[in-house]
Amino acid sequence: MSTSNKGFSIALLFGVAAALSGCGESTDELDDKLTHQANMSFINSLDYMADFHVKKRSISTGYSGLFDSDNIAAGDVEANAVGSRYNYSYKVINNMINLGVKDSINANKEERINTTLSNNDDLWVIAWQSSGKRALSVIDKKQNNTADVFNVRLFAYGEYDVSIDDKKVLTTKKGSVTAFLAVSNCANGLKVANQAIDLCAGNFGASYLLVVDSNGKRVMAEE
Repeated sequence: MSTSNKGFSIALLFGVAAALSGCGESTDELDDKLTHQANMSFINSLDYMADFHVKKRSISTGYSGLFDSDNIAAGDVEANAVGSRYNYSYKVINNMINLGVKDSINANKEERINTTLSNNDDLWVIAWQSSGKRALSVIDKKQNNTADVFNVRLFAYGEYDVSIDDKKVLTTKKGSVTAFLAVSNCANGLKVANQAIDLCAGNFGASYLLVVDSNGKRVMAEE
């Protein structure tokens, strides 16, 4: 190789290195930019204790390995309860994940979905069941704290009329979450399918997600 070609190659290598280092950024700074975070909290509104699983999704392997024990993000979550908060780190190019829920005792009861993450997502992962069919849903966490009232959103198993102080305000949609509703009477101010929803275990001024079915409240989770 001629001297001039060697000089050009060296200059090119320095140029590529500078571009990859973000014009002078350190490796750690680059790694921070290429690594994103997502937080997940798990709600088990099923009738049995369940494990929640999280795994990076590969198009070539699908859901393979999702229910391996090393992919448990929240284990032994009691029926109608909220599991632990889970932090998931991922490279920007690997923002697709598989989510699964499995009966902690009977492994044959499984459900799975996949979703795409954005940096700093803060999510609810909800396991629920309707007409004998299990499902997983993912929604964003939100807050709408207002003094002297309970601010609640409803995630519903079906289509139910909702009233506040005996005045109908909306009808839920199956597998969907409502906007926030302000409730001042914690004992019976809120009704779903004509069932009073007791909010008195919560705190005035706070925001809550309620998972509800035709019999009323299954889970109450602070946003």
